[in-house]
Amino acid sequence: MSPYGMSVDQGEFPFREGIWGFRGTARYAKDAGDTAINYYVDFNNANASDNNDGTDPEAPFATIQAAITASNALIDWGATPSKFNTIWIAPGQYAENLTPPYYCRMIGTGLATGNSTDVCVDVHPAAGSPLAGTGLGLYCYNIRFTCDTAAPVIDFGVMNSCIFESCAITDGNPGLATIGIDTTDANSSWIINCLFKGNTNPLTTGIRSTGDFYSCRVIGNEICAVTTGIDLSGAALCGNSVAARNIIWGGGAVLLATGINDSVVGDLLCAGNWITATDAINHADPNMTIDNHVIDAGVGAIELVGT
Repeated sequence: MSPYGMSVDQGEFPFREGIWGFRGTARYAKDAGDTAINYYVDFNNANASDNNDGTDPEAPFATIQAAITASNALIDWGATPSKFNTIWIAPGQYAENLTPPYYCRMIGTGLATGNSTDVCVDVHPAAGSPLAGTGLGLYCYNIRFTCDTAAPVIDFGVMNSCIFESCAITDGNPGLATIGIDTTDANSSWIINCLFKGNTNPLTTGIRSTGDFYSCRVIGNEICAVTTGIDLSGAALCGNSVAARNIIWGGGAVLLATGINDSVVGDLLCAGNWITATDAINHADPNMTIDNHVIDAGVGAIELVGT
């Protein structure tokens, strides 16, 4: 049994192989013309090397960035539909500042919320953001991203057609990380079932967009922050975006100032969120807030309108 949760001889894959339908294994043979590739990363493997081609789980890459570089090098920008490669990452601490892969899945095979790196994939550089650049067709699952310095944990200019699912977005022991996910322009991206947390202190802001945040979903996350949980106060366009079923608070150490801030545009639909903050929801359009359970300035209520 390999650290990827699969038997190499039988070609078995963990998690949702029946739904995702990964190809190129004994169980799922490739269709004619299917050029998608599975890459493997495990720096603890004795055979790990960035000189490998990374397509054999018994001869994996040693670094995640090597797999990203290999995947990006094979993109056919003219192909329709795009072929999505997959990067399988074995548990461990990867001290890397990653630039994103395009049209690619990055799958952590441990537990993103695990307390030690023998059970979780932790992208944890000595300084700077663990993941920064342009997000395009990226799916991240079950990965912890940790930042030890005064920078966003995930720092995207453009974040188009990206999904972060079941990831942990956190600061390290110094408690200096500023924003969990920061973007200047997001479109058709989902952030679902993720944990935004601090170590020494909560993050300053959980999620922020200073440009468009169009047709995005922020659903089922726990966001611990000091200033704002979801900050779209600087966004230009938030149409068709939804924030639903999130738990937003200060983590118990502090009282969060603002839970959700869409005070300028007012296009974000806020539904069924649980928030404790001085100002739970600051929204320009009261018709876009539905059944949010809040403790707003010390008063528990179901908030039907923005405050």
